[in-house]
Amino acid sequence: MRDTMLTVAKALVYEAVLGVALVVGLPLVSLEILPRGALLAEGVQPVGLGLIVVGGLVWLAAAATLVTYGAGTPLPLDPPRRLVDRGPYRLSRNPMHLGLVVLLLGEALLFRSLTAVLVVAVLAAGLAYYVLRVEEPELATRFGRSYDDYRGRVPRWLGSSRGHARGGR
Repeated sequence: MRDTMLTVAKALVYEAVLGVALVVGLPLVSLEILPRGALLAEGVQPVGLGLIVVGGLVWLAAAATLVTYGAGTPLPLDPPRRLVDRGPYRLSRNPMHLGLVVLLLGEALLFRSLTAVLVVAVLAAGLAYYVLRVEEPELATRFGRSYDDYRGRVPRWLGSSRGHARGGR
């Protein structure tokens, strides 16, 4: 029980720090430091608000599932000890990344900032590179055959589960 409480506490601290840095810091940087750029139409703001809610819920559900079933944290220094293939991980191998990008895109739309949209696109490309070059090879090494089977069933991001045995979408 004590180990579980410690794992939950570590995950909460990690997600809080990451949340403040990315969910608050990234928009502030893109809105205040970078040139403002063209404003998007006002009509995108309700869409942005919806994306914030959906992305935030996916991100939090994925983190909670990782802690609950993976016996670890989202922090790469304290990764899950078991492969997690339930909850949002049944639909995407990377629901935390996906939720974060959707949330940040929602913020960019809420603030009507084309510059922030571009910053989110760069972040998404960086996350995709990290997943392909660092995260997936490490998971394949750590979990072996069970990760290969999982990768064959579940798409990297979203979509059909067909044809994912070689890495998917």
